[in-house]
Amino acid sequence: MTLTEYLAEDRVVTEVQDDDVRGILKQLLAPVSGASNETVLAALLAREKVLSTGIGHGIAIPHAISSSIPEPQVLLGISPEGADYRSMDGEPVHVFFVLLSPPDRASHHTRLLARIARLGRDPAFVEGLRGCGDPAGAIEYIASYERTHA
Repeated sequence: MTLTEYLAEDRVVTEVQDDDVRGILKQLLAPVSGASNETVLAALLAREKVLSTGIGHGIAIPHAISSSIPEPQVLLGISPEGADYRSMDGEPVHVFFVLLSPPDRASHHTRLLARIARLGRDPAFVEGLRGCGDPAGAIEYIASYERTHA
């Protein structure tokens, strides 16, 4: 299982600019527009109320399981300047991986979440993604990184 199996260029936002958790999540969800976006946004915000998904070291992994999500999806956001996402370490977040799954794929969701967290622990991975200026470059960077570090 690789992240690039779940990513597409139209699901990558390379200029995340908001400094409000709700605004950031709305910007990250924009590529998957649809009637369920408000439901998904509410699920993501509910998760953030429990504990920030800004895990530190410049990365956040907002995630939700909702019946309004038809299949597992990964969205990517990059904030070159950094955004205030109430990260656990108090530092700005530069890379956002949004993970969305339906309830019947909860175990798959957990495996994807663990994979993202594992990659996100490497400062070189986060810094490399931070420098990607376009969606194609970001996806290629992730694919290359997964090939050499899997």
